[in-house]
Amino acid sequence: MNIAQHSTDIEREVDNLGVMSWLSRHQPLPSANESWLGTILLVERIGMFPSSGDIRRPLRDPYPLLAHLKRIYGEQALEVDDRDGLKVILGDWRFRVRLCCNEPAIIINVETRCVTQLMPQKTAELLGHVDTFDKG
Repeated sequence: MNIAQHSTDIEREVDNLGVMSWLSRHQPLPSANESWLGTILLVERIGMFPSSGDIRRPLRDPYPLLAHLKRIYGEQALEVDDRDGLKVILGDWRFRVRLCCNEPAIIINVETRCVTQLMPQKTAELLGHVDTFDKG
């Protein structure tokens, strides 16, 4: 099993919350002397999945954009989940577009697998699709 498929399996196991969320909620180790290991694992995981953080973009009607992004990335995706916005997992990166509940906006988050330089490239690529769609 490759690392992309393994990460996908982990996300399914933790109810699609994402690896970082799972690690941050994971119970501390039993021994107080070893509690620092949880922090090390979290920092290690952050290095393995560099993230753009939440990027908020105003958008009146997000549903056509979500369908557009699904058409662009769906064919090459390992997994597509459109139950709550759109989550797409690809071989070496993934993204999530969530709907903002209190204003007409979307929240975008991009993560890559181990390659720090890829994260800003994929973030710019995705935002380019959003901007082009919004102007069109």
